[in-house]
Amino acid sequence: EAQSALEAVLLPCDFPHSVGPGYLRYVQWTSIGLVTGKVESILATQAALFAVGVGAGAVPMAAAIQWVLKDGVGHAAAIGYATVVNTRFDADARRYRFQATAGHTAADLVACTMPLAPKTVALVGLEVPSFLLLGSLSSAISSVAGVAQAVARARIMASFARQGNLADCTRAGQSQAKLMSLVGTAAGIGLSWLVGPQPAHVIGLMLPLSLVSLYSVYRSCDHIVLTSLNLQRTERVYHAALDALAARRTAG
Repeated sequence: EAQSALEAVLLPCDFPHSVGPGYLRYVQWTSIGLVTGKVESILATQAALFAVGVGAGAVPMAAAIQWVLKDGVGHAAAIGYATVVNTRFDADARRYRFQATAGHTAADLVACTMPLAPKTVALVGLEVPSFLLLGSLSSAISSVAGVAQAVARARIMASFARQGNLADCTRAGQSQAKLMSLVGTAAGIGLSWLVGPQPAHVIGLMLPLSLVSLYSVYRSCDHIVLTSLNLQRTERVYHAALDALAARRTAG
């Protein structure tokens, strides 16, 4: 009964007949990536808070303003990115999904370097807080990656739906993501307590986590079958057609 209840929560109705053949393997690899990605996010947030001054007394108003500004830069970058990429998300969902994971990893690594940076950096003759620069860069990369991940996930769920059940597949995917986020949060809190705020220790832990996250997402993409044509698939179709035409002319 417990297994049936868990399947009802985490899998689409009428599984496995209502989804494509590679759905379960896709979910398994994706779950690993979600857990490790959440742990990375927890460690990166700890580093960012340490850099802005949390834990060293009251956080000054200037630091709070910098935190808000970096988020604003991230939102602006996400809007610009989505506008530029536009309809290419549909044809290259797998590529953008992997790039999104790489982007989240890069953003977390940038955040982990914040405590190592000097307080200010000279930029165009002005002394700019390094937290604002690195935080804005991390936020921009993370926001862009978030857009790519969300849009690619929608296209991937559509490729697995077999019975007009896109909404149900999306519902199951959201449930899986939330559960893995809870697991990753618990693991991230435990690991952050063990390694402490030292940047060298955090970065040392982030590197293997990043490799696991990227590899799991790469493997999950192997189980996604897209029927739409992107540039690479179109080239392969035309090359095959031209080779067949050339062979017929040679034989004739």
